[in-house]
Amino acid sequence: MANDEDNIIIEAPLEQGYSLHDLVTFASDDELAKIDSQTLAETNPRTIALFLERIDVDRQREVLRRFDPEKVSEIVSEMDPELSAELVSEMREFRAVSVLNEMEPDDAADIVRELEDEDKDRLLKGMERANPESSEDIRELLEYPADTAGAIMNPHVATLRTDMTIDDAISAVRQMRDEYEAIYYLYVIGDDDVLEGVLSLRSLLLAPKGANVKDIMSKTLIGLLAPTMDREVVAHIMADTNYHTLPVVGDNGELLGIITHDDVIDIMIEEGTEDMQKLAGAGADEGLFDPIATSMRQRIPWLLVNLITAFLAAAVVGIFSKKIDVLPILAVFMPIIAAIGGNTGAQTLAITVRSLALGEVEVFDRGRICLRETLKGFYNGIFIGLLGAGIAFISTGKFDLSLIVWTSMLMNMSLGGFMGSFIPFTLKKYGFDPASGSSVFATSVTDSGGFFIFLGLGSFFLS
Repeated sequence: MANDEDNIIIEAPLEQGYSLHDLVTFASDDELAKIDSQTLAETNPRTIALFLERIDVDRQREVLRRFDPEKVSEIVSEMDPELSAELVSEMREFRAVSVLNEMEPDDAADIVRELEDEDKDRLLKGMERANPESSEDIRELLEYPADTAGAIMNPHVATLRTDMTIDDAISAVRQMRDEYEAIYYLYVIGDDDVLEGVLSLRSLLLAPKGANVKDIMSKTLIGLLAPTMDREVVAHIMADTNYHTLPVVGDNGELLGIITHDDVIDIMIEEGTEDMQKLAGAGADEGLFDPIATSMRQRIPWLLVNLITAFLAAAVVGIFSKKIDVLPILAVFMPIIAAIGGNTGAQTLAITVRSLALGEVEVFDRGRICLRETLKGFYNGIFIGLLGAGIAFISTGKFDLSLIVWTSMLMNMSLGGFMGSFIPFTLKKYGFDPASGSSVFATSVTDSGGFFIFLGLGSFFLS
């Protein structure tokens, strides 16, 4: 007979504090004062950050007044840097400086980078008075472009010296526990802070007595990053190496900082989001809670391009307007031909942009990839076109019309496959982001092309 202990079910603890829905309800009912401070203190910082992004700055400050600078720094670092910068700029200088000084330098630099020049100078000077070392770290990070490894690295690194004994190294690590939130690897440096090797905590703890750090460290350094390296490349390198952290080194091999896996996850999310939004012609960093004016400013340029290309498609239809008057059946099938070509292009675009972003293909692959995608569109067009032609024949009883529908689908799906690969490759070749507006251009070509092919064939054969 089984013991009762064998039947014990271990349940995961429920998340403490408020849920996002609870906090949003308080704000919607204009009852922020009723939020219990103790329950709020137990709430996950990420949840509070998501809530703050939904309310105005004055109410954000009202909520954050309940916390000390250390807790505020945890919450603000979880917010979008642009929104965090707006919030920090509205704080009293002493409070803002205290919050920034509590953050990791790379998180603080992300926020300071988004500040207006006047606020940036004011707060950096305040940080310099309160904590010169922290201010200097942030100033150095700000010297690198925002999309480089140098801008996102953390200059606070757990390091050991090559001449340390194992006992000295273990003592040094114990003293680091309050300085570093998590230590994945210990980097070993020599003269002029040149990176000499790396070792894990396990290697250090299992090392034989009497040994030195240089005897147990790994001198094979993989995944070294330059501070000017693009952050997308950083993400690819970390994915390839499967390390929790990667070191950033200078021209002379000196250790400048590290990039951790959580930074890379953020990069991957941001880059994926940017590509998806730019593919549709929306702002790269646009959010649902951005000011309406900001969203309009980012969307209108691509909507204008879309308007122009739509008129081009309409102009193609206008060329055959007399034929449509005589053969109104053509108007019924026009949207179908255009839509199937557009969908083919969208499928190809998604795969091509992703492959370019991941570095799986390069510009010199353009000819081969465009041919393959055109063939895919062609072969898919054989099957889908026959199906469409069959439906056209059943609904109209006209064999010649169904044949034109099949041919038009075949040709437009081939065109969609070609343009879905050709456009992003061409944009990259000339230095543009492959995702920027690709969908707008591809849809324009497949709409115009589909109309021209279908109406042209219809006008010629059905007349």
